[in-house]
Amino acid sequence: MTYIADVIGWKFNDQPGMSTVNRVITEFPGGIPSQEDQDKWTAEYEAWKAVMDEILRLEALETPRRIAEAHLTDEGKAWIVANRDLIATERAKL
Repeated sequence: MTYIADVIGWKFNDQPGMSTVNRVITEFPGGIPSQEDQDKWTAEYEAWKAVMDEILRLEALETPRRIAEAHLTDEGKAWIVANRDLIATERAKL
């Protein structure tokens, strides 16, 4: 479940004057945004989070052992290059 507090914190860089209670926006600069805006921002946040989660997963695969093996074998080098290509593909989605 995505919390609106996470969404507005991400979307508006945790600016002052925003707060939520029980998953509902209670304070927001300029007035409480419409449900349509909240839904749009939530969809944007979820898409961004999915990409970031995948980037973090791929980066975590590059353990010190894998990196050391990449210096020793062509297969290791190819794996690192392929993994970094996957990371670049994900980053392009941001």
